[in-house]
Amino acid sequence: MAGMSRGVVRLTLAAAWLLSAMACDPPAADPESTFRKSGGGDRTRAPDIVLVSIDSLRADHLGCYGYEPETSPTLDALAELGARFENAMSTTSWTLPSHAALFTGMFDTTHGLVDNGLRLHPGHTTLAETLRGAGYQTAGFFGGPYLHPTFGLGQGFDFYRSCMTRIASDVSGADVRDAARAEDGGAHADVTGPETVRAVSEWLDGVDERPFFLFVHLWDVHYDYIAPPEYVQRFDPDYAGDLDGLDLMGNPRIHAGMAKRDLEHLIALYDAEIRFTDDVMAQLLAALERAGRLASSIVVVTADHGEEFFEHGSRGHAQTLFDEVLRVPLLISSPGRIPAGQVIEDPVQLVDVMPTLLGLAGVSIPAGVQGRDLTPLLMGEPLPTEPALVELRLDGRNVSGLRTRSEKLLTAGDQRGMWFDLNSDPRERRALRIQGQRANRVREGLDQKLEEALAARSELGHPGAEEVGLMDALRERLESLGYLEGPGS
Repeated sequence: MAGMSRGVVRLTLAAAWLLSAMACDPPAADPESTFRKSGGGDRTRAPDIVLVSIDSLRADHLGCYGYEPETSPTLDALAELGARFENAMSTTSWTLPSHAALFTGMFDTTHGLVDNGLRLHPGHTTLAETLRGAGYQTAGFFGGPYLHPTFGLGQGFDFYRSCMTRIASDVSGADVRDAARAEDGGAHADVTGPETVRAVSEWLDGVDERPFFLFVHLWDVHYDYIAPPEYVQRFDPDYAGDLDGLDLMGNPRIHAGMAKRDLEHLIALYDAEIRFTDDVMAQLLAALERAGRLASSIVVVTADHGEEFFEHGSRGHAQTLFDEVLRVPLLISSPGRIPAGQVIEDPVQLVDVMPTLLGLAGVSIPAGVQGRDLTPLLMGEPLPTEPALVELRLDGRNVSGLRTRSEKLLTAGDQRGMWFDLNSDPRERRALRIQGQRANRVREGLDQKLEEALAARSELGHPGAEEVGLMDALRERLESLGYLEGPGS
């Protein structure tokens, strides 16, 4: 499917789903395995679940979210075949806590995985664990260092594989540690998408008839921006300068006052990575089709956070909580289960993904999950509006905020904070004084959300996160990405 237009991709996917569904024989009833009673009393096979997290992908750089350059024909087709959430928010602006929120359905303050040197406490119940307890095969494939099992995010997966080229593969224990120390820690100039598709295809060849939960983390959109030249040519054929996408955070030529034409090229390099990853996504769907599992799959695509290009003076991510790093895509497609062509305006968050997938699969949601099952919205029914809690507590920062469809409040410790009217100022250019009834209502909502998150953490019966020593290769990799300042940080 690589290189196809959006219309061709949409038709191809729709035909694949339809033909695969027609080819599937009705499964035999077996109360001990993969069948559950639907609401109408019919017995049907439990759905396969495919959850894809694309690192650093901001929603407003996809065609289905209004972006003009053709970055995303595959994702646009998925949006047309299912539901697209217009206002989906991450819980933060960096990878580790946002994936913990995705896997536990808990806010960052509650799950506790908010800073470097921490791992998810094994007392948490993850999405993979819950589905495995319901009879699912579980497998995860990741391309970035913060998904490494050192941080506890492999919990609940039967099979959990690294697709990074610079750090040893994922099996836990002494073998990984020894292999990791023997590897070059590497830089962020890593291309993992093709290897991820190859590894997933190999795994699909060995799955049995039970339903599966497949998690795929696609890394390549994350800086450095080093898409193949033909992709760069597509998005900026006339650039005559010499700026490249290497060393985004350390290159002195990349700064808030850089030449406009160079900034345009930098953004084009980012867009090229998105299109490259979109083609990888097409290959992933093709692998599911070849395995005969596309028709039975619920496919969810989201991101852990977005990316900044100096809209508020910063580059990359993990610096602020503005919408360029918070607003992420959320697409849920499953023809025959989820009505196609939906655009859902209600504000939602990454913590909602876990309970929604469990709800769609007919699996009980564990106690303590703070996210909401969005199934009613997918079926055209209303849900009460819920504002999004956002937090950034990395490396001594203490920023929290509350975002609704129309307004946003950001506070840093005891400072006054910033309030934005998103109706009149959607790009968050004009911070307003926090005063008046409306602003006070938002502040009270934020205080309440934080109090609830802290109370939920105290009820866990464990500290939420625990300290972990980083293996040498993993520490070097995080330092090269700018997440760690150096040894001992």
